[in-house]
Amino acid sequence: MKRGDKIMEKENLLPKRFIRFCRADCSNCDTYKRFLAGDESGLVNLEIYYRCCWLPKDYPKGRDCPIRVCCEEKGILFCGECSQFECAGMKEFYSKSGYENLRRRMLEEVKRRKEVKL
Repeated sequence: MKRGDKIMEKENLLPKRFIRFCRADCSNCDTYKRFLAGDESGLVNLEIYYRCCWLPKDYPKGRDCPIRVCCEEKGILFCGECSQFECAGMKEFYSKSGYENLRRRMLEEVKRRKEVKL
């Protein structure tokens, strides 16, 4: 593989949206920043084995985040747009250690959207 091919591959992996389904902001993520610098470590959470959700489904390591899968199946951008908001799957996901800030940001976005509609 030539150097140019490796760069093109990496460009194909970059997220199309920086704010993800769980409200994670890839542009502020240390793992994403390391990836851009050539370090592919950390793309899979070793505790729960979810891979970064901006990676393609055929990425050979880890498994898709259930929030991504659910949102994509329903055609929504994040949990706050779901008619089954605060379902068991969402509660389980956000109860994991280290996910408190994502839950807070998701709830803030839901509140902001409600205020805009008023």
